[in-house]
Amino acid sequence: MTLLIYGAGGLGREVLSALQASGEFVSGFVVDPGYSAPDIRGLQVRVARLETLLDPALRFVLAVGDSRARQHAALLLGLKAKFVTVRHPAAVIGPCVSFGMGTMILGLCSITTDVSIGSHGLINPGCTIAHDCVLEDFVNLGPSCAIAGRVTVREGANLGAGVCVAPGVVIGAWSTVGAGAVVIRDVDPGSTVVGVPARPIGRSGGISRSIPPTA
Repeated sequence: MTLLIYGAGGLGREVLSALQASGEFVSGFVVDPGYSAPDIRGLQVRVARLETLLDPALRFVLAVGDSRARQHAALLLGLKAKFVTVRHPAAVIGPCVSFGMGTMILGLCSITTDVSIGSHGLINPGCTIAHDCVLEDFVNLGPSCAIAGRVTVREGANLGAGVCVAPGVVIGAWSTVGAGAVVIRDVDPGSTVVGVPARPIGRSGGISRSIPPTA
C-alpha cells in the first residue's frame, strides 16, 4: 500500500526519518494547493486536495504540527482513511501502552507503562510520559516535555518545549502551555498558561470533533 506524508516541512522530514528507521517504505509527500516544496530526499512532493485522495490503497501520516490542522485533515480524509502510527525505534515504549491511529512517537521518547495515547497525537523527541497517563486525540507534546504519573491531557492540548507537568494534573482540551512552564494545577479548557508555576494569561479557543477510537 502507498504511504504518503501530509506536510512537507520540518516535522514531515522528522516523520520520514522515523518511518524509514522503522523499515517503512514512504512513497512521497502531499501538500495543499497553494503550497509547494522541492523533492525531499528523492521523494516527490505532490499538490492535491486531501478530500480527493480516496483510494483505499493509500495510507497517511498527518505530519503537521498544528493540532487543529491535523484534525481538519483527518476530517477531510474521512472515516475510511487508513492512518499509520509512527514509532521511532529509538523511543522506549513500556508494557500496556496503547496508541490511536496516526499518532507520531519520535526519537528518544520514554513512555513507561499503562499509558493511553489517542489518535493523531504528536510526541516530539525526548519526551517522558510516566505511568497511568491519558493523552487524548490531537495532543501535541513539544520536545523534552516531562509528564508525571496519572496526568490527563485532553483533546487538542498543546504543550510547548520543556514543559513539566506534576502528578495527577488535568490539562484541559485545546489549551496551550507555554514552553518551559511547570504545571502544578489543572489547566482550564481553552486557556493559555505560562511560567513557573504556570499561570493563565488568556484563552486559546478551539472547537473539537473527536475522531472515533481505533477498531
